Amino acid sequence: MTEEPLSARVQREQEAFNEGLQRDGYMRVFEHTSYLFLQRRDQIVRNELEYAQGKNVLELGSISWKSWIEGNDIKPSNLHCINISQEEINHGEKNVRFSNVKPHFHLMDAHNLEFEDESFDFVYGCAILHHLDYNRALDEICRVLKPGGRILFAEPLGINPVGKLVRLMTPFARTDDEKPLMFKELTELEKRFNTRHYYEELLSVPLGVASGIVFDNPNNWLTRLAFNLDLSLNRIFPPLRYLFRHVLVVGTRK
Repeated sequence: MTEEPLSARVQREQEAFNEGLQRDGYMRVFEHTSYLFLQRRDQIVRNELEYAQGKNVLELGSISWKSWIEGNDIKPSNLHCINISQEEINHGEKNVRFSNVKPHFHLMDAHNLEFEDESFDFVYGCAILHHLDYNRALDEICRVLKPGGRILFAEPLGINPVGKLVRLMTPFARTDDEKPLMFKELTELEKRFNTRHYYEELLSVPLGVASGIVFDNPNNWLTRLAFNLDLSLNRIFPPLRYLFRHVLVVGTRK
């Protein structure tokens, strides 16, 4: 079977994001599931991004810099943001008018980064790797990252069978080619980077959905119970972590 050209996949992703995904209803259903884990993620992101102060930084994407970089008072010497979608670039550029951080935006394919070798100290992105040809994107990240440079990525996991069913039932909320990370993708990360993983949301998913039905405020006893149970399960029985919904990956180039 002939492998499909990478350009065809890139074009489909570009068209999907230019048109916009129908994710508002989907996100409302899961609003309570991620509430406390997002608070934990924000703290980890804040700590890790301190390394980016005064350094050359690349975002795969063009949106997360507003909360991750400016929101944490990080001042890179240079911040470059790329995206395959002009609509996403336009959205990012609109935020610059009200921002102290002034990124350089590029309409660019993450599979073919138009930067010199070893030109960045830090590369990050939020929910972007699973939209890409994974190995090709990781190779490009390694190429433009300086020796000892760091990465930070938040990505969905695709190992949980219930999660697979949810994705199957909500095709409108995702692109045709996106693929949440599986064991194979996690292994590819380990080949290139020394990593630490922070897993997010297991029991928080069903209990969070129930919380959204019962409570208006996502900060309630049910979501706190689910959050603490998930932390305990991750600590006491590590194999369960692969069934979690998301993972935050922190790494250093080998």
